[in-house]
Amino acid sequence: MKPFQFGIIGAGNIANRFCDAVTLVEDAKVVAVASNTPNKAKAFAETNNLERYYQSYEEMLKCDDIDAVYIATTHNFHYENLKLCIEHNKPVICEKAFVLTKAQAEEVFSLAKEKGVFVMEAMWSRFLPVINKAKEWIESGKLGEIDLATFIIGFKADNDPQNRMYNPKLAGGAMYDIGVYAIEIMTYLINEELKDVKSVITRHPCGNVDKVDAMILQFENCVATLNCIMTAGVQNELNIYGTNARIYIKDPHYSSECTLIDEKGVAETFYSRLDNGFEHQIKEVISCIKAGKLESSVIPHKDTIQCADIFDQCLGN
Repeated sequence: MKPFQFGIIGAGNIANRFCDAVTLVEDAKVVAVASNTPNKAKAFAETNNLERYYQSYEEMLKCDDIDAVYIATTHNFHYENLKLCIEHNKPVICEKAFVLTKAQAEEVFSLAKEKGVFVMEAMWSRFLPVINKAKEWIESGKLGEIDLATFIIGFKADNDPQNRMYNPKLAGGAMYDIGVYAIEIMTYLINEELKDVKSVITRHPCGNVDKVDAMILQFENCVATLNCIMTAGVQNELNIYGTNARIYIKDPHYSSECTLIDEKGVAETFYSRLDNGFEHQIKEVISCIKAGKLESSVIPHKDTIQCADIFDQCLGN
């Protein structure tokens, strides 16, 4: 039986990581890459030992032997790349942030449903064993009633005006790059109806993109505060506080351990080896496509649309 074969759109650093992750998945391989940048596709293919490379997305998408496409371009191109893949009837997994607005997300998923094409946002952190252990603890009732959750995420971006983080034309800013993790991990764990969103945003003078985002998500029974920053290194962490216990996760978007601490201070810690991390979502994509599904239950379309709606509310899209 032939392996499940991926093609890649975009030949940046994140695409290299995807290639490495596919090598960890049984009966899967990356066979082709396409880039609009001259010679970039060729260099990427040589580095990753790929069979083929293209300087046209359309040319690669016409290949019958490609089972799914991974979109690894910058955020600003995702919307048009997604529609192109769907129009060529190619199942697709697209890097976060999936698209920039709720209207774009709804249009993409409507087109995918109409064409019968599988589409999933590459929110790899939702598939990590650590995050799913925390979800298991929550759903089993170990925390009791959850009233408060906090998430802080950030890093110091290279202070270069040419950096994509500062470029509005490339959809730069903290929200699309890292705030998306805080939103989609939190909404995955606090699986309640979202009632309200409030935010305070400060912008960087270089490019006028958001540099610090403070958000309050009011769920049905819980209040969650989310903070992200791209101008300073911070301790990335997630805390979920219940009436019986709390959960602590350091570096939640790529963590290898989480801890449950009860009222007496007794801790239960779950460890999971983190190799690449992307392999879990890749397995999900393959499983869903082989089963004839159009979306994943772990990162369903409605959750990606909800995240894009939060972008709109916070950034004033």
